[in-house]
Amino acid sequence: MKKIICIAFLSLNLLVNAQGTLSLPEMCILYSGWNNKIVAAATGMERCEISVSGGTADTASWSDANGNYFKGYYVHVASGAKLVSITLTAIDKDSLRHRYGTFTYKVKPFPAAQFSGSTISKSTGMIANVSLGADSPFTGQTFRVTGGTIDGVPFSGVVIPGSIVEKVDTGKVVTIEVFYTRNGVKSEIPAQGTLRVVD
Repeated sequence: MKKIICIAFLSLNLLVNAQGTLSLPEMCILYSGWNNKIVAAATGMERCEISVSGGTADTASWSDANGNYFKGYYVHVASGAKLVSITLTAIDKDSLRHRYGTFTYKVKPFPAAQFSGSTISKSTGMIANVSLGADSPFTGQTFRVTGGTIDGVPFSGVVIPGSIVEKVDTGKVVTIEVFYTRNGVKSEIPAQGTLRVVD
């Protein structure tokens, strides 16, 4: 069986026990409402496993944007948890278990998406979109706008008809609030912005 090579760092190059480590390829903290990707490794061991306090772990595999393949865990933060502790255990060729320590991570909420758009046309309306921005480290996220309001006037779905602002003076700025869902999260989340009315 192929042995796992030790990665001698935890998170952002924080040196830990050279015999066993955890690394987070994407980030150095854990986020609620997100598949936090964890890779476990230990020198000379047949395999590694983790146990989680303050959340749960599912075995997983994935590739990053550069085509690098990883095999590890998705760690999900429990509702209301402020800290998550992950214990690393390795199993050697004789099936003996070796505990390599417990690592504690702070928890942050998953970032809210921002409304995308600056104008709305009286004649054609607009398509409502939200995003995390081009610099976001979170990949594979999709968002679906379910509706919202413009200056308190409601609309449904992602298409905002121009008629919703037909009585608004051209050039005026209106406020918009949309509600969206993202993959893996069923609850609706609000996002706000402003739009300038054009013909």
